[in-house]
Amino acid sequence: MADIKQDLLSLQYSQNFEIQGIQEANVDLELSAAPPAAATVYGVVTDGTNPIPNATVKLFDSTGMPYKHTLTSAEGAQSMTDIPAGTYSLAAVAEGYRLSDAVGVTLTSGVTLQADLLCGADLTLSLGAIAGVLTASNPQAVSTPLGGGKITLKNAAGETVAATYTAADGEFAFYDLADSVYTLISSADGYLPSSSMSAVIQGGSIVNVSMTMVADARTYNGTVSGIIRNKAGQPVVGCFVGLYETVQEGGVTREKLVAVTKTNAAGKYLFGGVIGGSYLVKAKLEQ
Repeated sequence: MADIKQDLLSLQYSQNFEIQGIQEANVDLELSAAPPAAATVYGVVTDGTNPIPNATVKLFDSTGMPYKHTLTSAEGAQSMTDIPAGTYSLAAVAEGYRLSDAVGVTLTSGVTLQADLLCGADLTLSLGAIAGVLTASNPQAVSTPLGGGKITLKNAAGETVAATYTAADGEFAFYDLADSVYTLISSADGYLPSSSMSAVIQGGSIVNVSMTMVADARTYNGTVSGIIRNKAGQPVVGCFVGLYETVQEGGVTREKLVAVTKTNAAGKYLFGGVIGGSYLVKAKLEQ
């Protein structure tokens, strides 16, 4: 193989000048060191048999960070130039195809290297998807993301085809969905049942939705429960138990009795429907 010549000093040029008659011209030039010759990577992206046009080919550096990218031609060809010497990897992807396995390349200054890539077809990538966010509205009409809510997906025949739970930020997603009219139903403890929502998948489309649930004032509030025992550790039956809310009045903390109950045969008590606030429990038994 013939040696590849590379620049040592960069091309420089003088200003324009004229020579008339027997005049003498003195032209001095100062040449700077040429920058390191850049490398080139080229190749073809195929499915194993046929070239894949409009595939995205991405070049990653040695740390896995993206460096540059390009698209393949109608013949599946790609070429990336002006790459500094170093260690890189390439991968390709196209609509309907999975990301190819990465191909590692080590480039030296001025080298031109071929790296072909193989993408496998994936029929599921032509199917549709539904993504959404579930929010909650509390009794004060403040909306926040609702995590842990259940989203049920039904097809046009009313059959449940999938179910998922929302993430902490309220997000959820369904994928690999065949063309159909789908119904989404949300449910969550402490919230009223919401109206169902429809989403149409056609031609492998992607649908984004937003769903909202309203807090059930009857169950949105908390509970306070416990067991009352005597010094011997025995449960106290029929014991009076009072729930007191601590409130600030005129800069003074006061205790306000808001609910009463009595313990059962196991010494247990329970207060339901307790709204947000600061409380304490008091108990006593009379003859």
